[in-house]
This record gives sequence, structure tokens and C-alpha cells, in this order.
Amino acid sequence: MSTPVTYAPAKQFVGIANEVTQGTPVNMTGTMLLDSFKPKDSPKWLEDKAWRGAMATDSFAQIQGTQISELDLGGPVFLDGLGYLLRNLMGDLSVTGTSTGTGGTTLSSTATVGASSISTAATIPSGTVIQIGSGATAEVFTTGTPSGSGPYTIPLTTPTGGLAYQHASAQAVQPVTGPYTYAWSLLNSGSGQPPSHTLTHMLGPTATSGARQYPGSCFSELGLKWNAESDLFTFDAKATAYPSVALGSPPVANPGSIAPLASWRMSVGIGGPAAGGTLIPTVTDGEISIKRELSPYFTGGGAQKPYIIQRAGLTVEGKFNFIAASEAPYLYMINNTQPQVQLLISNSLAGLAYGAVQIDFAQAAFTESEPDGSKTAVEYSNTFKAVLNTTNAGGSGSYSPCKVSVTCNVAPGTY
Repeated sequence: MSTPVTYAPAKQFVGIANEVTQGTPVNMTGTMLLDSFKPKDSPKWLEDKAWRGAMATDSFAQIQGTQISELDLGGPVFLDGLGYLLRNLMGDLSVTGTSTGTGGTTLSSTATVGASSISTAATIPSGTVIQIGSGATAEVFTTGTPSGSGPYTIPLTTPTGGLAYQHASAQAVQPVTGPYTYAWSLLNSGSGQPPSHTLTHMLGPTATSGARQYPGSCFSELGLKWNAESDLFTFDAKATAYPSVALGSPPVANPGSIAPLASWRMSVGIGGPAAGGTLIPTVTDGEISIKRELSPYFTGGGAQKPYIIQRAGLTVEGKFNFIAASEAPYLYMINNTQPQVQLLISNSLAGLAYGAVQIDFAQAAFTESEPDGSKTAVEYSNTFKAVLNTTNAGGSGSYSPCKVSVTCNVAPGTY
């Protein structure tokens, strides 16, 4: 008697990788640690209902039209995985490292966008991790073999693709190590289109590999949630992708070792940073919602898949629930003060193990404030919307509704 073929959902996993060309699938390079993944291929069905003298209203043919896939996923926030989603939604990225304290130099000439090497006043050994510039245009690279006798030509080997920003002569070039801080803002330069990703779902039934890939994935929603009493810091997200394809060989999960974060570690600052006199100790729970408008475009030429999935505007809003120590939550709304808001959650570890997520709103407009007198303590439930500003803008300039920074010991170039 043969054993029936079945597949255990407990063995499933989801991988992710950065795409070079939207919709061209690539093998997974990272593992997303999820507890929910619901993919769905969604072909459009075209019905033939032309009259044929039959007493029926059903179609005489169901013809398959264009196709997309839709993804719904979520789970605890892991610091090494969140960056993929933020890069996909927001696009603009700066990277800073932890200075080693030695070996620093400066640029001896202007470094242009796309350059695969820089010119420096002092030489830098091959294999050194360096930070070029600071602030919104900071970038981190691993160097190749130097050449010249001064100024020196320093190849930038990892990540590939060259510089994302222009750097003026005399800007600092400093050897760094982890942990690294990745800061995402709204991408406003060029076409304004962030990178896309291939998601790989190892589920079991797919022939040969057991996995299907969802190329061209573009995220339209990312929700971040916390509840100090009962939950981990969690996320849920939605994406639109090209039609799925069967993977040719089995993928291998390679999860990281970073632990998720307990929600009680979340600090909220209103009117300043989440520390000192502007730390608000009465926020019990809340959420941040980042949404991106997008549309798949289809053209002729014999392809059912999209020509492009186009990203448009980004909006960000949030909710806080307060224990009412005063009427301050109501006053934020009724007085329209639009204060600075900062959220900070960290694992409180040291050295390379340190990790944190920081969300900065230079200006937040509280649009609703609802008192609740039905519980054991009076509460307020507030809703706010991010206001576009230049303070949170990244290296691509213009405006951004917020800036989201993740600190972790993930190698530069991963995102």
C-alpha cells in the first residue's frame, strides 16, 4: 500500500531578494520570518456572452486575460528583514556605520553618482569597510585594492552599482564597522520608483522545487503595531506582483539569529525625542500605517503579465492609545499643534548585537481624539497624519512624510 502524498505547512518558508529588473525573478538571498503568507494569482477572466439563441446567461467561453498576483503577509518584526519592505515602499536609503576611530581620510576630488571608485588623500587597505559622507547622503562600501601614489584611487567593490549620491571634495571617508544604521525616506529623484523584489514561497506541492516565485513584488501597505501589555512588535503588509512562476530547484531557508522585540520596549516622544522631558510614558499601544499607491499597467505584445507596476504617492498615518494623565492628547488635536513625534524600540543589547527601529515625524497632525470613560482608567484614542516636510527628506531631496531608521549588524548592500 502506497503512502498518500501530503505536505506539512509547518515546513513552509518565504525568501526575498532584490531585483535588478522589475519582474525578472531572482533566487532568494534572505529569509523573511513570517507567521502568515497568503499569495494569490489573480488572472482576469474575459467572458464570451454573445447571443447564440440559447436560453442561458452564462458565458460560452471563459478566456484568460491579463494576470497579476496579490500577496498578504505578516508576523513579528525582525530587524534584519524589515529593511527589505521599507526599501520597497520608500526607496531613499542612507547607511552609516560605527566608526573604528582610526584610518580616516577625505575625498581629494568630487565623487559622482554611479562612480565605482573614489579618490582619497590617504590610501585605504583592500577589504576595508568605509563610510563616505554623512547624514542623508552617507554610504558604506567595502574597498578593493588601492592604486596611485597620492591622491589614491580606491575601488568600491561591495555593494555593486557604484555611488548612489554625489560627494564633494574633502568629505570624510571613515573606516566603520557594525552595527549599521539604515535610514529610509521617500525617494524623489529620477523616476521615483523604488526597487522591486522577488518573493519565494516554499510550500511543497510545486513540482521539482516545491516552491513558487512572485517576481516584481511592489508593496502597497505596511502596518507596524505594538501593544505593551500583550504583544510582540508586529507587522502586516500587502503587495502586488507579476504572475507566479515555478522555481526550478529547491530553495534553502537561511534565517537570521536576531530575536523579535517585545512591545513594552516601545518609547514614544511627542514634541521632541522619545527620551527626557518629551518622552510620553502613557501610550499603551499603537500602530503606524505606510501606504503606497500603485497600479499595474498592461500593453499589447502577447504578454499577460504587467508592462510595469508603477508606484505613485506615499501616505503615512498612525494611532496612539493613551492613559489620560491629563487632557494633553485632546489638546494636540483641538489646538492643531502638529508636534514632532518619535518612536523608538530597541533590544537594549550592546555592540554588534544592538538593534533598534526609530520612526521620526518632524510634523504630525492629530486629526482625531476620542475620550473613553468605559474602562478602569480614562483613556484617549488619537489618530494622526504625517505632514510632508524637508527635515525627514533623504539624499534625493524634496519632501518626505517621515524617516524610518533600522540599526542592526546586517552587511551593507543587503537592501
